[in-house]
Amino acid sequence: MRLHIEGKHTGLAPHLMGWIADRLAELNTPDEDIFEARITFVQQKRQEVARVQLQTAGKLLQVTQRGATPDAAIDAALQIIQRALQEVRATRRVRAAMPIAKGEALRTYATSAARQA
Repeated sequence: MRLHIEGKHTGLAPHLMGWIADRLAELNTPDEDIFEARITFVQQKRQEVARVQLQTAGKLLQVTQRGATPDAAIDAALQIIQRALQEVRATRRVRAAMPIAKGEALRTYATSAARQA
């Protein structure tokens, strides 16, 4: 997983960057499906804003959260992204478990192509 952490108009403590890396590694551990994580901190009107973008297999998850401190903002954002990631993984597992009869995908494609014409 590629990890990009940046701060715009704010400084980042080294312990915070290490904590974020550890937390994202925990999120990625069972499935190893996160390709890239981009974390951006911005200071706006005495509030810290944390933007989290996760690129997974076929899905881009984005969350923006505000907090009084960078720690609070990133913690809230990572909690939300964790729930969204669990939903994406659950959907993927359900779809993978659905049997597709031989030739079914071809018929489905032909039906959708006929509707568009």
